[in-house]
Formats: sequence, C-alpha cells, structure tokens
Amino acid sequence: MEKHYNGFITQVIDTFTNEEFLVNLTNSLIVFIFRFALALIFFLIGRRILKNFLTKYYKTHSFKSIDSSFRTFLSSIIDTGSIVVLLIISLLIMGFQHTSLIAFLGSIGIGVGLALKDNLSNFVGGLIILIFKTYSVDDEVEIIGNYGIISSIDVFSTAITTFSGDIVTIPNGNVINNQIINYSKTPNRRMKIVISVAYETDIDLVFDVLNGLIKNNENILKDPEPFINVEKYNSSSIDIALKVWAKNEVYWGTYFDILKNIKPALDSVNITIPFPQMDVHIKNHNLYKKSS
Repeated sequence: MEKHYNGFITQVIDTFTNEEFLVNLTNSLIVFIFRFALALIFFLIGRRILKNFLTKYYKTHSFKSIDSSFRTFLSSIIDTGSIVVLLIISLLIMGFQHTSLIAFLGSIGIGVGLALKDNLSNFVGGLIILIFKTYSVDDEVEIIGNYGIISSIDVFSTAITTFSGDIVTIPNGNVINNQIINYSKTPNRRMKIVISVAYETDIDLVFDVLNGLIKNNENILKDPEPFINVEKYNSSSIDIALKVWAKNEVYWGTYFDILKNIKPALDSVNITIPFPQMDVHIKNHNLYKKSS
C-alpha cells in the first residue's frame, strides 16, 4: 500500500517538474489571460457603445411616440437583453464552445429560474398591466395603501411618486393581486367636503351659502347634480356634506379653491365653524376642621 502511494506521489512530482508540461501550462495560462482580457475589454466597450446608442434612441421621435407606460417597460427589457447578449459573446471570446455554452446557460437558467420564480409572476404581472391598461404613467392611483402618481412601469415593478415626494416601488405581482384605485381612469371625479356648524346655526342658510359657492365656480359640473345635506349630528356640531363633480384635470384646483372660500363665505353671514369645547364645573366645598 505504501509503495503504491509513494509511486503515485513520485509520478505527480515528475509531471509537475516536467519541462514540456510547464511550457504547456504557461502557454495555456497566457492564452486564458489574453482571452479573458479581450472578452472583458469587448464587454466594457460594447456596453458603453450600446448605452450611448440606446440613450440617443430613447430620445428619438419614434421611441417617444410609443405609449409612455410601454416605453419604460420596453427600455428595461432592451437594457437587460443587451447585457445578456454582450455576456454571451464575451464567453464565446473566452473560448467556450457553443454546445458547452448552451448547456452552461441552460443549467444557469434553471438555477436562476428557481431562485427568481417570484420575479416570473412580477414579469407576467407587468405584461397584464400593459395589455389591459390597468394604469399608465402619470396616472393618479392608490395601490396597497400607496397614493401618488405612476412614474414608471418596469419589467418587474411599478414605481409610484407620492405627494410627499417619496418613490415607492411595488412588485407587479403584488399589484395585480391587490385592489387598485385609478383616479385618472374616468374623465369626471367626485369630491366630498364636510363642514361642521354649531347647533344653533340656520341649516337652510348654510345650504344657501354653499349653493352660492357652487354656482360661482365654473369648474363644478351641473351633471351629475351637486349634493348638499346633513350628514351627521356630533356631540357639539352638525356635519354638512358637500358633494360635487369636476373634470379630472381640474379636480385638485377646484377642491382647494372650494376649501379656501368656504370659511369667508360662512363668516360673511356670521356662521361660525365650532371647535371642540369642554365645560368644566367646579363645586366649592367648605371644609371645616374640628377644634380640639
């Protein structure tokens, strides 16, 4: 047993000290380094050229004429695809055979597919969003409690810019499995404003004041008809609900304009908007000390 082991060690040492073996190893190493450096240079230069080309293409009229929602989705696919193509060519430059490369990419694809199975549902979700036009870029939406404007629709996710300036990224798979409110989907939109008045207030006078506001605002639609009525009796006030419709594009301007003018209009007829109050009654107790 020991003789066989010593013989094997001797054979290994002879192989590694063989001059022809060392020459072949050195040559192979030089060729590998050269091919690797060539592939790396090709990838970096090719990536820069493609990036510059795609940047210019994205600014062309033909690309900008594509639907804004599909543009972000398409550009993310093109960017990812260009990297994959450059990577495959770089591997071929390094000396990978076509058959070996196909087998290698197949095994990598299976591994990546298992690791990124959730992203497959996100990709399908992105396609569903684009095909059925659930929402588009610049739409005002509320998705999973996030309220804002759609800024981009990518391969795997949707980005929302909230009204506080935050950017929220939501996986497309989660989007299609949850409730979506698209406020930009219809041309008209209803607003509701609740005004609280004191119990001693003349309700009919409040209605007259609010009707006057509605008539003086040209952005408020006559059809559907505006609605004003008592909504709730609170402990210290009465809630009056004002419900009107406006065009989607002027919704927020109209909403804030009405809010700004409600108080001056009520003040002009001496109607006050109450604030929470508490009456505190203190009883005075005379305390007597017993004299000793």
